[in-house]
Order: sequence, then C-alpha cells, then structure tokens
Amino acid sequence: MKHRHLTHEAFTLAAIEDILARGRMPDWVPLITAIRNDPYGEVADKTRLLCERPLYGAPVFRRVIAAARTGSG
Repeated sequence: MKHRHLTHEAFTLAAIEDILARGRMPDWVPLITAIRNDPYGEVADKTRLLCERPLYGAPVFRRVIAAARTGSG
C-alpha cells in the first residue's frame, strides 16, 4: 500500500495504522502474512496495540492475531 505520508514500505506503527485505517483487503494481505509468519513478533505486537483504537480494520486484525496465536489461522 502506498502511504500518503510515508516514504518506506516497512511495518512501522505509522504504516500499520494507515493500513488499519485506510486499507482494503489487498492492502491487508502483506500484514496478515507477516502476522501469521510470526504471531508473537514485533509486527503482531504493534498491530495488536493499534487494534485497541477504533480503526476500520481493527476488528479483522484482532481475529487474525488471535487465530495466528492459537494456530488456527
């Protein structure tokens, strides 16, 4: 996803927040993949933290993280 205010493609807090706030399914796929590959890693933890905010994609990503951490995702 091209971020309006970022010049990189890393999963920083700002980038993840942008994905959760403005992203659509095609934008979510790389983040979902990163979370599934490392459910307790830095990207998953950043995403979990941001899912406490009322962002568009937060409900979906709460379920993605839960499934990845239980091995059912």
